[in-house]
Amino acid sequence: MKVDRHALAIARLEVDTGTPEEKARVKAWDRLDRLLSTLDSKTSVLLRFNSIVVAALAYLVIVSATEPFAQSNAIVKAVGVVIGHLSLLASVLSCGFAFPVINVEWNFFGGRLDHRDAGEPTFDDAALERIGELVTLRTRLYSRAWHLAVAGGAGFAIMVALATVHIP
Repeated sequence: MKVDRHALAIARLEVDTGTPEEKARVKAWDRLDRLLSTLDSKTSVLLRFNSIVVAALAYLVIVSATEPFAQSNAIVKAVGVVIGHLSLLASVLSCGFAFPVINVEWNFFGGRLDHRDAGEPTFDDAALERIGELVTLRTRLYSRAWHLAVAGGAGFAIMVALATVHIP
């Protein structure tokens, strides 16, 4: 089924042909859909943050020929290297949890948007439950991604502070 037919079916439910139960389902669907949009926007920003942290950490920890802790004692060097690698790992894992949050959802009610279907969409409690489960899953993934991004960013800040202190 085409997207325009899905939109028309929803509009018909919202107007005068829909029962109060169908109209309530449409409102619930809209709320859940807005939650998915919010998660998508927040994840996009989180991925931008992660890309900056990953690029900086990869340069400092892996690519750079200069040692950021060259003027520091051996303990500070070891701590800085460990924190740098752990922060890089946390940021990369954060990206791994974030990517499925912005994944395209092809299911729409009872059909798929990427396949032609002659039938009308089935907008029942099962369809509403599927989108609810999707919101729950993506919220959990976003939460894990956010926590890992905070850990990676904090580790980067600590690493930069250690590199600038120059404890002999």
